[in-house]
Amino acid sequence: MRVQLENDTIRVRIDEDELGELLDNVALLGSTTFGRAFIMRYSVDATEATACELEGNAHEWRLLVPRTQLLDLKSRLPSKEGLVFDIAGHDTVATTVLFDVDVKDSIKRRRS
Repeated sequence: MRVQLENDTIRVRIDEDELGELLDNVALLGSTTFGRAFIMRYSVDATEATACELEGNAHEWRLLVPRTQLLDLKSRLPSKEGLVFDIAGHDTVATTVLFDVDVKDSIKRRRS
C-alpha cells in the first residue's frame, strides 16, 4: 500500500492482493516515520457503511472504505479509474480521498 498526502488530498494505491485482503476483512496497515519527530500510523478497512469515513488523529488514523464500492472497483479491473470520496471537514474544506488499484499490477497479472 502506498499513501500520499498532498494539501487536502489522501491518495491510497494498493495492488490486487491487498484488495483481496480488504474484501476478506483484513485491514491494511502502514506507517511513515518523520525522522525522530514522530511516526504516522494508518490503516485501511472495508466497511458495510455507504460512505467513506476517516477517524483518528494526525499520528494514527483509519480510513474506512465501503465494501460495495470496493467490489465494484474489483469488477472493473484493470482500470485507471479508482474511487473518489469527499469527507467533510470541521469548518474547513473537505478532504478528498483517491483510492485506486495499481493498473500496472492488474495488467501484469492478466498477461501471466
